[in-house]
Amino acid sequence: MTARPRLLATGFGAFPGAPENPTGMFVNEDRMVKVARLKGVDLITQVLPVEYALLDVWQEALDIVRPDAILHFGLAARAETIRVETTAHNNAAPYRRDAADDLPLRILDAEGPSIRRVNLPVDELMQAIAATGLFVRRSVDAGDYLCNAILYASLQWCAENRGTMAGFIHVPMDSAERLRPAYEAAVAAMITRLSRNAASYG
Repeated sequence: MTARPRLLATGFGAFPGAPENPTGMFVNEDRMVKVARLKGVDLITQVLPVEYALLDVWQEALDIVRPDAILHFGLAARAETIRVETTAHNNAAPYRRDAADDLPLRILDAEGPSIRRVNLPVDELMQAIAATGLFVRRSVDAGDYLCNAILYASLQWCAENRGTMAGFIHVPMDSAERLRPAYEAAVAAMITRLSRNAASYG
């Protein structure tokens, strides 16, 4: 791990059918960056474009940032509750266009496994979100769009970089204000986990 643990938290921008994405709004706020700093953790936040071209540069981007943990947030517009994902699948819907009007290949990685399992502390994230009063459930299907694709790519990077973690939280269509407590609780849980890990290594 780095001298100061590094957490990368991402949201997404708009995409067809969702002209406003609450994850891009709450990830952009800097309050949790300050909280993380006080806990000895560097929190890096980024709003990602909903474009499959992102996958072409994602591994290189992670090589530059070198996060100890990656926590993605995305919008599942038809979901009824917050979902903590546990699995990424090696496939995409070849008929669903991204924000750049591009279509993906059906298979994300021709040489990769059919699934990659999340290695973040899913139970801790669910407990933290539930403590805010918001409904949350575990999910085994991250979908067939960019959310699943970026999670698969991040878990691939983790598989090649020992000791790193990645996961994904889907939120339903709602205001950033109402969903912000879930974001802050999940990020706080990861900050605590990274701080504890750093202390044990130190």
